[in-house]
Amino acid sequence: MLKWIGKEWQRDHEEFPDQTWTTEWLNLVPNMKFKLVIINLDDIKLRSNLMNYQKDGYNFLEELTLRAEEMEESVLRGSSIEPLIVNNNGMELLDGYTRYKILKKNRQKKTYVYLGSIK
Repeated sequence: MLKWIGKEWQRDHEEFPDQTWTTEWLNLVPNMKFKLVIINLDDIKLRSNLMNYQKDGYNFLEELTLRAEEMEESVLRGSSIEPLIVNNNGMELLDGYTRYKILKKNRQKKTYVYLGSIK
């Protein structure tokens, strides 16, 4: 799993070293075993400090909204999306905030996730 998302998270960490969750996730994922499952979208918990993150003219929620608007049309036209990545311990969303936002906006009830548990 880290092979797929590790580079993105590493870039995020370099750009925003004060985002402690990125380091936390980089250290957590190698110790997890993942399985592909379908879960209720409402069971997924968002990281509040990430959702509220703002610094030097950057606002995560505003950027997330823009990314979701850009991606939404292709999803609605049938483009497939990757499963979200969720920590089974607490159901925290680790990766896929843009996809999550699109799914919620379009009232999707269930979604595919890679559900990670500590090995």
